[in-house]
Amino acid sequence: MTVALSDAQKETLTQFVTGAYTLDKLVGFLTEEQLDKSISPGEWTIRQIVHHVSEDGETWSMTAKKAIAIPGTPVNFGNFPGNEPWVQALAYDRRPIRAAIALFKSHRHLIAELAVYFADEWDNFVTFAVPDNKEPAKITFGEIIKMLTDHLAEHLATIEAIKQKHGL
Repeated sequence: MTVALSDAQKETLTQFVTGAYTLDKLVGFLTEEQLDKSISPGEWTIRQIVHHVSEDGETWSMTAKKAIAIPGTPVNFGNFPGNEPWVQALAYDRRPIRAAIALFKSHRHLIAELAVYFADEWDNFVTFAVPDNKEPAKITFGEIIKMLTDHLAEHLATIEAIKQKHGL
């Protein structure tokens, strides 16, 4: 039996999906030069932020699917060098953003579709090994959606601050 989404789940999904369109609206018309603006020297540029949040879709869509399909499965992001080496290795500071935004929107729609279709699976979880913890951390499918929604909101606020600082 399929369960209907709660009002809170519907609101979370609305924010989750519309965030991708807010990102596109904020940066879609910017020039290449404007995409390279940051809040201060040494901080990420708008371009780098776009690529960073786009990675969420690739990183977390498989994890979200595992929570639904294989509840309790361990997930390991082993060999991830951290954000800065990743940003440098994948040239976030130089690459165009259109494909990243398109992919980001697609991942958001895919996860939202899964969230509606599997509304009764929001509490399914995956586990992460956490250094210095004997007990693995659990994160539910619903928590993944909420985390990604909040993460994007933080970066959208940064992009808005950069645009305001530079009069964009």
